[in-house]
Amino acid sequence: MSRAGGLFSRIFRGIFAPRPKNARIVGEDHLGNTYYEAEADGTSRRGSRWVEARGQEDPQFIPDVPPEWDAWLRRRRNIPPSQEELDRNYAMMVRTQRRAKELEDKEGMANSPEGEGEADQSYTETVTEDSFKSKFPQYKGFEVTPGQFKKKKDK
Repeated sequence: MSRAGGLFSRIFRGIFAPRPKNARIVGEDHLGNTYYEAEADGTSRRGSRWVEARGQEDPQFIPDVPPEWDAWLRRRRNIPPSQEELDRNYAMMVRTQRRAKELEDKEGMANSPEGEGEADQSYTETVTEDSFKSKFPQYKGFEVTPGQFKKKKDK
């Protein structure tokens, strides 16, 4: 005899199960996402953590989540991020972006002969067709490309 409901019933209940009633709000981020945690109640191995996006009714919608909150959701950290930590990391990100922009402008000015004009040139534009050619020696009687000698004989 099989158990009541079987495998499909257990999967269906797991996917469409309502959120636990003992959930508490852990925090909210600058995007308006709300983070919840339900402690383990003895029936499951551990509690659950999830995020609900602000104003989204679609259950298939996946919200943007900052890295600190993502680490907490995936249990890479036990304590949810504090607002001070989020502010400090955001300031560090803005400072890094500003420094990268300054460095890019500085390198662009140093590389251009007139000081302007070539600052917008990307590194990929300087690649020529010859830079992809092989530098290995080539010998008569050996094919560089498979079938190279067959084509010459067919002509």
